[in-house]
Order: sequence, then C-alpha cells, then structure tokens
Amino acid sequence: MLTPFGARLKLDSAFSGLPTTIGTIATEDSLLEETLIASAGALNERLNCLVVCLSHAWGGLEQVAVHDALGLFTLGLKVQVLCLQDSPVHTHLLAGGHGKVTLVPLSFSPKNYFDWIIRGELHRLLGEGVNLIHTHQTSLLGSIVPWLWGKSDVALVATRHIMNDHNKKDFIHRALYRRLDSLMVVSESVRRNILETHPLRRSRVKVVHLGLDFRLFEPSALEDEAIARQRGVWGADTQTIVVGLVGRIDPAKGQSTFIKAAAGLLKSLKSHEKLKFVIVGEETAFSDKNHLQELKAMVVQFHLEDQVVFAGYHANIPQVMRSLDIFTMPSRQEAFGLVAIEAMAMECPVIISRGGSAGEIVGEREEFGLLTRPDDAFDLQRQIRILLDSPQERVEMGKRARIHVKFHYDRRKRVINTLNLYQRALRRRQGFL
Repeated sequence: MLTPFGARLKLDSAFSGLPTTIGTIATEDSLLEETLIASAGALNERLNCLVVCLSHAWGGLEQVAVHDALGLFTLGLKVQVLCLQDSPVHTHLLAGGHGKVTLVPLSFSPKNYFDWIIRGELHRLLGEGVNLIHTHQTSLLGSIVPWLWGKSDVALVATRHIMNDHNKKDFIHRALYRRLDSLMVVSESVRRNILETHPLRRSRVKVVHLGLDFRLFEPSALEDEAIARQRGVWGADTQTIVVGLVGRIDPAKGQSTFIKAAAGLLKSLKSHEKLKFVIVGEETAFSDKNHLQELKAMVVQFHLEDQVVFAGYHANIPQVMRSLDIFTMPSRQEAFGLVAIEAMAMECPVIISRGGSAGEIVGEREEFGLLTRPDDAFDLQRQIRILLDSPQERVEMGKRARIHVKFHYDRRKRVINTLNLYQRALRRRQGFL
C-alpha cells in the first residue's frame, strides 16, 4: 500500500522523456563517443587554449575548471592552465595530469582590474600561440580584456558558475562584456539571471550543463564490503539510517541548519530508528573564519556528540554518496549544486534547498528529489522525516534520480558543447562568421 508520498511519486516509466531501455542508453553512449571524437578532431590543429582559474578554494567552480582542463588534455587538445601556485587547482592538476598538463602557476593573487603581471603573462602566452582564453572567474575580466584590445584574433570565453545579485549594465561592464565571445552558464536559471543583470545578447549566453563521468559514478562498481567499511567509520551499522551533507564548511552551505534538523529529529526518534548524521567537508583554504569550531560547539550544545560525525575531506565522493541513505544540500543559495548531481548518480535520494537551479535538478513535481526552504531547519527536518517514513519510495526515488542525471548531465555532453562554443568563437575571430 503506497503512502500519499509514494502515490505522488509513482510515475509513468516514460517520465520526462528519459531513455527507458538499456538499448536506448547504449545507443546514446555510442553516439556521444563518436560526436566527442569528431568535435575534438575538428579543433585538434586549431585550438591553443588557456584556461584561467585563480582561486585558493576547492569548491564546485574550481573542480569544474580542473575537470574541464583535464578533459581537453585527455582528448589530445593543446591546453594550458593559469592558476595560483600551490592552490588546490594547481595540486589536483599536477596529480590528475600526471605532470603532463602545462601549468602556469602564479605566486600571487592578481587584482581584478588592470593587473600588470597578468598583462606580462598574457603577452608571453599570446606570443606563444594561445588563441582562446577561457576564464572560470568573470571577476578577472577586468584584468584580461584590457590586454586583449588590439588582439582581435584571440577568442575569449567565460563561465559564470553563480547567480549575480546586482546590475552590471554600467559603462565599464558593457565595455568588458562586449569583448566576450561567449558566456557559458550552468543552468537555465543562471542564464535568466545573467540576461537580466548583464549587458549581453541572448545569443552570447549559452547553457552548458555540468557533467559527471558515469564510469566513476557507477553504483554497481562499489562492493558491499567497501560501503559497509565506510559506514563503519562513521559508526553506522546496517540498521542505521545515515543522513549526510557533503560540501565546503561555510555558513552559506547550511551545516548549522542540518545540525538543528538533526536535533529535532532525534527528539522525536521512533523506537525502532537509529540515525547518524554525517558532515563531509573542510573549511575553505586560507579562510580566517572558524565556522567548523562553531558547528562543533553547536553539536555539544544539543548533546549530539554520538549522532553527528564530522568526517572531514573525502576524495572518494562516489563511495561517500553510495554509503549515505539520504543526502541533503540545505544551502542558502546554490546556482547549481554539482554535489547533488553526484549523490543522485549514486542512487542516493536528495533533499536540496529551493532557489537557483533546484527545480531543474529534482524536476517540477519533485520526482527526482525533494525541495526544502533555505535556512529552515524545521522544513528540512520535515522532508527528512518523509523519506525516513517511506523506505521503498526512497529507494525508487534514488533509481529515478540516477536515470535523470545520466541522461542530462553526462560529462561528454558538456565537453562536446564546450568544444562547439570554442569552434564558433575561433571562427568568429578568424573572420569566418
């Protein structure tokens, strides 16, 4: 007998136009591989790309920049990365590229406008043949665009990872964004936000979804013993429901809301229930904040020391997600939330904050996950309780979520769309368009 929640989630097999047969999925995989090879081949002799990511953090933006650069390198395309010396971006590229990715590390954090050292680096790199610059930080356009005036044959692409909360249609930003060949955004919601606040034509703002490598995010590839060991580290046995939050330790990520929701659930714990709440992540590098200690003090205040686990940084995210029973992302605002896609790829049911691209991720009817109000511990508690009380529907939601993200957020699609944008930008700069 389905609960009302279960009845709401019992959908037709052809929901949202997703592939429903193994043959359909296999055919799409084959087509993606062919298209990817063809797209890379079209740029093999033409593209000399400089990826720019000057950040000391290791969040979604930085991870996307690293994965994109490694993807270009793997395809045999010529790519260099301008990054900060010893930053997570630098160290991950050294490891992931096995020392073969060309890195241009800077020993300082540049200014956002008219940085003369950036000018020197760009002058040298352009002289060596760089013909396309892709920055993952639009804040750096003020120190990139001025040095490209007079370099009309060099294409400029940027990615906007987050929403914008103020108007940028002033004279200075008009001058900067006029030089941009294309602005990539991660979702339709971000695209609408950018068109409302930036001096850009619709044709220059393109949605290129984030993507995962589903060879890594494959639930069946993880052995039950590995999952049991991971859960054991957290103090959870097979009868324990593990609710998790994965993300950088930061007030905006909602860890305090998560802890308050945990306190509420444990107060009304049912006799047969065993719950464990796991917070995965570390504070931003070089941050002068001490939010982690504040969170630990909150756990002590609520007497949750035995139920809340601070797990720190984990490199093996697929294993973490597969070891959770419920994933939450109670952020104040996320433009997209790649970590939610990672959980869904591992068939873990998700609860994420409303706003940004949340509706695109979980579906209009919340068929692939549930939504919660930001900064509302009671609402988060209520949504977790719904999933706790509906174990079978919880499993079915996780399975639907994986099909959904595999269809929409395959990394190969992201690379193909990115290469197509690069090709159009180069043609425009070379006078063919």
